[in-house]
This record gives sequence, C-alpha cells and structure tokens, in this order.
Amino acid sequence: MTQPFLTWVTGVPPADAAPRVLWHPHLAAVTGVAQTAAGIALGAVALHLPWYALVPLLLVAWPTIGGGLRRLDVVVVHQTLHRMFARSDRANRVVSEIVTTLLWRPPYDGNRKEHLVHHAHPCSFRDGDTQYLLSTGAAPGMTEQQFRRYLWRAVFSPRHHWSFTAGRVRANVTGEQPVHRRVMSLAYLALTVAGLALTGWWLYWLLLWLVPATFFFQAQTFLYTLSEHRWWLFDNAERLTKSQRDQLTFGRFCGEPAPAVAGRPWAVRQLAWARWWLRMVLVYAPYRMWVLVGDTVQHDLHHVRPKCDWANSSWVRNADLRSSEAGRYYEVWGGLLSHVYAGNSVRGWQARPSVALTGTAAR
Repeated sequence: MTQPFLTWVTGVPPADAAPRVLWHPHLAAVTGVAQTAAGIALGAVALHLPWYALVPLLLVAWPTIGGGLRRLDVVVVHQTLHRMFARSDRANRVVSEIVTTLLWRPPYDGNRKEHLVHHAHPCSFRDGDTQYLLSTGAAPGMTEQQFRRYLWRAVFSPRHHWSFTAGRVRANVTGEQPVHRRVMSLAYLALTVAGLALTGWWLYWLLLWLVPATFFFQAQTFLYTLSEHRWWLFDNAERLTKSQRDQLTFGRFCGEPAPAVAGRPWAVRQLAWARWWLRMVLVYAPYRMWVLVGDTVQHDLHHVRPKCDWANSSWVRNADLRSSEAGRYYEVWGGLLSHVYAGNSVRGWQARPSVALTGTAAR
C-alpha cells in the first residue's frame, strides 16, 4: 500500500516493480496544472480565515503553487526544447510558447539555443546556468557552514530576485524577441490588467499568483539549479571525456535508510518508525513537490539518454543499471542540503556510483 508513495518520494522503484500507471508526457502537464490549481484553491480558502490559520496555510500554498509552475517549466517546457513532449516540432513550439508566455519565461528559440549549449558544454563558462550560479556567489570548496550562509543570502537576496524578475520581463518584451512573442506577452499583460480591473481581484492576484510566481518560483528554481550538476568538478572545462561528463550529473534520490530496530523493545521500534515516516512525509515529500519535481530526480538519465521515455524515467534508469550503460550513473541520497552540497563540491560531499537494485517491493 505504501510503495507508490515511497517510489514517488525517493525516485527509485524496487527492483522487481512495474509502474502501476504508465506516465505520458501530457499527464505530466496535467499534474503541473493540477498542483498549481490546488495551491491557488488552498490560498483562496486561507484568505477567508483568521490570521492564525491564514499564515500557515499561505506558507503551504505559496510553494505548492511555485512547485506546480516549476513542473510546467522544468518538465514540460524543458522537454519541448528537446522536442520530446509532443510528436511534432510545431506542437512542441506551440506548447512551449504558450506556457512560457504565461510564466514570463524565455521564448522557445532563444531558450532552446541556450539549453542545447548547456548540453554541449555542461558546467562550463559557456553554460548559462553556470553563469547564473556564479552571479549568486556560488563557489567550490566551501565548508557546510559557509555554504549554508551563502544559501540563505542568495535565497532572500532582493538583488538576486530583482535580477531574475527583470530578466524574465526582458525576455518577453524587448525588441530582441520575435514579434509574435512580444504580441503574446503584451496581450497577456493587457488581459490580466483588464480582468483585474473588472473583477477587483487584485489582492487574490497579488497573493496567489504574483508572490508565488516570482519569489517562490525563483527561489525554487535557484535551489533546484544548485543541485542539478556537480558544477565545479572539472574546473568548468569545456572539453571533457564521456566519463567526465557522466560524473557531472547524479541521481538526486530522497530519503534515508529504514530504521534498523530488529530485536529492540517495542516502544523503541515504534518511535524509530514514527520518526522515519514523519521525515519521509514532512521533509522529503515537500522537497519532491516543491523543488525536485517530476522526472528531475533522474536528471542524470536525461544527460546520458535525452531521447529516452522520460515520463517513466524511474523505471528506465533502473533498467539501465542492469545494462551496458550501468557504469555511467552516479547518485546522492538525502534531501535538499545533501544534493546542493554534492552539487557544489562542499568539502567532504561526493556522489557515488549507482548499482543495480535487488530486493522486493514494500506491500
């Protein structure tokens, strides 16, 4: 009964498991829309409650909305750039242009061009994501304490968020963009303003769209990007061997070993299991819903085989570990801090080679 939840949270199905639901790219898009809508609905209910209920519910609704928008961006739009979301190039372009207009993200052509550079020269100084992290103050070799201080500063930095937001606006309305895209963006802006003027829903829009679509979306994007690769592993070199390129990316698996309490008193066993479940539900599940969304937990698979069945990537990666591709995969277990530490060469943190799983599924 618990196995589907554990497979989703960890990102790793048991060795003998088959997917209960065969995922389709369109289902990934529906999930993003549904999560966004659920967060907005929760926030709308919260706005009619006393402050002591309003505040905690908004603090859940905001990252839930941001996580839904991230699903649409880093899952749906990302796969359109690889022409792996829809069957035709035209359909991929149309989906990408619509979603990125709604999210004030870069248009299809420029976004695709930059992303292909990222794949050709990952973690190099030509990589736009490397340049972005450098602009936030990221650097290799920090201690855990130094990195945590950097993390707090960057997440809440007004300069960081202003730069991020301004870049999103410029990407949609400047003369460098295609005419059709500027028309789409300005029409979307005009319709938003007109709709708010007619309905008077300014407060709802501010609190349930603008706040999560800017601060939370951008903070979640930043945290995700920090752990997306081992950014500084080869000193940002452009020319790497296949083996070196494989080491730049790792599976970001969520969770910790189940408690080893065999032979311990009943009360000790129950407390250990209760603590473990609480951490799976309250620590790792929110991380998967808000930051490490969709198939991104297996981002190493995407770089090894970008044309794979990405919507079912957990099972594809498991199969690869039993094939000739096995030696190309690395992993880090834990949560957000474990992943960003490994991604930024924080002292003492490394990824380890993945091995094929054995064992049976939980029932």
